[in-house]
Amino acid sequence: MLEWSMANDSADLARVLDEVDERLAPLPVSPKRKYAVRLALDELLSNVIRYAYDDAARHRIDLKLETGAPFHLTIADDGKPFDPLADAPSPVLDGPVEDRPIGGLGLHILKKMGLQLAYRREAGRNVVRVDFPEE
Repeated sequence: MLEWSMANDSADLARVLDEVDERLAPLPVSPKRKYAVRLALDELLSNVIRYAYDDAARHRIDLKLETGAPFHLTIADDGKPFDPLADAPSPVLDGPVEDRPIGGLGLHILKKMGLQLAYRREAGRNVVRVDFPEE
């Protein structure tokens, strides 16, 4: 199991994405799986950083990546309660990209890739689990 903590800022997100690449490199993980992990982290953590907090304080976000079978990712934050599966807007997929409202497309892409997402609120924290399909 790989574990990280990060702050709710974009610079820390960049650091974590680089660390994930480094820590997955020696493992027997396919390029497709590495891409899916990076995309899921980038999408979900970007949303936490942008929308989870009403203040400018630093908040801790915890990450766990289990690389066995099954392969899954858990993200926990102390932001406002938000279930991305129930509360995120449905993506608008028709029309020119520049005319579409923002929201929902990232989760749509993750689901189309076959990732299974689950949400729970536990001890004042949002916990999102992402299960990656078998290869």
